[in-house]
Amino acid sequence: MKSKLLLLSFIMLLTIVIGYSQTSANTAGIAVQGIARDANNTARINTSVSLSFEIYYLNNSNNAISIYTENVTLETDAFGVFSHVVDPGAANNAVIANNVAYLRISEGSIIISDEKFKHVPYAIAANNGVPTGSIMPFVGTTAPPGWVLCDGNSLTSVPGSASLIGLLGSNNSPNLQGMFLRGTGVSPVNGVAGPALKENQGDYNKSHFHGPGSLGTNYEPDHNHNDGGYNRLPGIDVNTTEGVDDSTGELNLHQSGVLQPSGGHSHTITTGATAASGGSETRPVNYGVNYIIKL
Repeated sequence: MKSKLLLLSFIMLLTIVIGYSQTSANTAGIAVQGIARDANNTARINTSVSLSFEIYYLNNSNNAISIYTENVTLETDAFGVFSHVVDPGAANNAVIANNVAYLRISEGSIIISDEKFKHVPYAIAANNGVPTGSIMPFVGTTAPPGWVLCDGNSLTSVPGSASLIGLLGSNNSPNLQGMFLRGTGVSPVNGVAGPALKENQGDYNKSHFHGPGSLGTNYEPDHNHNDGGYNRLPGIDVNTTEGVDDSTGELNLHQSGVLQPSGGHSHTITTGATAASGGSETRPVNYGVNYIIKL
């Protein structure tokens, strides 16, 4: 005998209980309840019904893209009522929240229901939390459901990552290891531009000068320099000794004595640099976290 099902309701439950708030509840999903009836509209009491639940959305070509499917056998009660919670998993929450999703329920080849989800606004906010592409610091090594680490790894095998891949224009998550975040565009405070959107900006120091500070040379008091002999310069009236170089026959003129004292003085630094200090970058005080991005 041909049978049919009359669905009482299916309700999108809040999924904030999965890692998004503190609660003692441990289940989430889409609650489906209905009455199984036969062709004569008689309730099918205390019997088994085999149902297929499929969650899907329509792409730009109006083709159904399956998000989640499960086949279950349920028992009706003394009134023919059955109940079931369809749990597509946390990984699919972002896909459902970011698309116009439908729930199709079938018994064999008979489509019993094919309805669009009607999200409660608060439930959407609680489920999705923040828009796809949102980045936040996270003190953990494994991203929570609906998020991935910003470590440059491939997203192609991550369920529900299509929207994020489209937003990034890349198949990989941004690699923010060892990075600080900075707003793109030009600062209204100092007129300096930040990095272009989704681009990196290298480290830099603002151009500046250093005064002389406490640098200086040693002060030398009045003194002279002894020299036993050097080539005589024209016009210098000092005692000289003369002689002929036996090997060349050339006349050598030498002077002996001391250079004239120049008085006490110091010297100006004109070349060179101070000793290097510091490390390989300029940075403020910081605390280590992982960055995660929303699917």
